Amino acid sequence: MTPGWARTGRLAAWIYGGAALAGGVLAAVGSSGLVSTADLAAHYASVRRVWWELYPAFQLLLVAFAALLPLGLALRARLGAGSPRPDLAAAAFLAAGVVGILWMLFQVGSAQAIARDSAGMDAAALKVLGEDASIWSGVINWLQRGFILLAGLGTYWASRCALQGGGLSRGLAWLGLLLTAFYWLGLVSLAARDLGFGLPDAVGSLLVLAGSLLAFGWALWLGYELGRAPAQPT
Repeated sequence: MTPGWARTGRLAAWIYGGAALAGGVLAAVGSSGLVSTADLAAHYASVRRVWWELYPAFQLLLVAFAALLPLGLALRARLGAGSPRPDLAAAAFLAAGVVGILWMLFQVGSAQAIARDSAGMDAAALKVLGEDASIWSGVINWLQRGFILLAGLGTYWASRCALQGGGLSRGLAWLGLLLTAFYWLGLVSLAARDLGFGLPDAVGSLLVLAGSLLAFGWALWLGYELGRAPAQPT
């Protein structure tokens, strides 16, 4: 791994971890002010109120997902070419970055349109806007699932490669596998919700919180390791 890739990997990992955590916190704070869609007028009014909290959150998450693109390439340079897993990890992180960027672009565009256009609408116009928004919500939800799947695969392949061939510490590799488990638990919980068997909100919130903190810790540790020379076998 060249010094240039080491510096790039460290910076990308730390940007991903920091921007994802900060954006997630801001999005959670902003979303807590939203009311149910049962009353569309009240719901869209709440979107307008919290729009300037959601906007920087979405921008931070865009930056975080963009950082996955160079991070995947830096991981491939660090883990070497001894097996398919470094290439698979790099491809998964590249795809996760692209899908994550699309997820945020659709999310910010949908929320911006609602915040801009919903003021002053009558009940009939709000119903039409709600029908359009529900279509976009379906697209956004599946982009979210695609990101979780791809990020989990990238973390899994990178961690398995580190356990078998070195390049990263075993502790970081095991943390990556634990993070992978949280990604896949998130997918299972979303699938259960689609089937009408969703977890209670409190359980889902704890799962998201634990996964977010794990991802932040993993990214910090990964950045530290990518920026230093790998341990030589004895």
